Amino acid sequence: MRAKRTMIFVVVLLLATGAAFSQSSKPLTNDDVIQMVKGGFDESTTIAAIDSAQANYDTSVPALLALKAAGVSEKVISAMLAATKKKSEGTKPTAAAAPPTPAPAANPDVPEDMGVYTKLKGSLAEVYAEVVSWKSGGVGKSMLTGGFTKGHVNATVSGPRSKLQLGRPLEFVVKCAEGVTPSEYMLLKLDEKGDRREFRAVTGGVYHSSSGLEKDAIKFDFQKIAPRTYKIALAGLKKGEYGFLPPGSGSVGGTGGGASGQTVQGGSMQAGKLYTFGVIE
Repeated sequence: MRAKRTMIFVVVLLLATGAAFSQSSKPLTNDDVIQMVKGGFDESTTIAAIDSAQANYDTSVPALLALKAAGVSEKVISAMLAATKKKSEGTKPTAAAAPPTPAPAANPDVPEDMGVYTKLKGSLAEVYAEVVSWKSGGVGKSMLTGGFTKGHVNATVSGPRSKLQLGRPLEFVVKCAEGVTPSEYMLLKLDEKGDRREFRAVTGGVYHSSSGLEKDAIKFDFQKIAPRTYKIALAGLKKGEYGFLPPGSGSVGGTGGGASGQTVQGGSMQAGKLYTFGVIE
């Protein structure tokens, strides 16, 4: 009976001790553990107290030797080391959030806006358009009365030379409208006429070798490098004045350029705009 009372007293004491340690804001130290061991606390009780209390232990080699010399078991010392490690991991700063992935840099060879561009010193430069004045000629004069089926129109650009003069090799980039390819552009050789430059375009979408247009329209190859964006390399152009005539909704037809040199039907060339450049030696 007396032994049973003693066991109950010990259990109550253990619970009270655990509650005291858990409620106390004062962390346990090496001295606290030594006092518990010297006070006759069971090993499991001491470990329970270590697990439920905050840790402030000295775990250096000399301190561990002192604990061993004071009669603290290796299990208790291991519990102290585990509590110290847990505290250290809990106080480590959280890893900083990874910075957001930067947006991919814009490709310097792909322009944002539609138009014609050329490579100058490794960078894209815009080829500006000049105003074209149209006048009918040959069979194309029937444009004035309707019913024409073939012929040509003469076009004039003011000034003897383009402001953009380029050396060889020549490289252009064309950003097209949706549904358009460079095959619908015309690359034209311009005749220099003193204070102006002239060229001839086809009416009615008809191209005859006898029309004399083979000296004006130049075939070219192109390579797609991005959506609606194409690169054009021109290696064989001689010295002189040139221009890209873009497609549009005007009343003038013409022979397309590109790899195929196909005919653009139904008067699909835009009147009034020509992207001009000159080729120098």
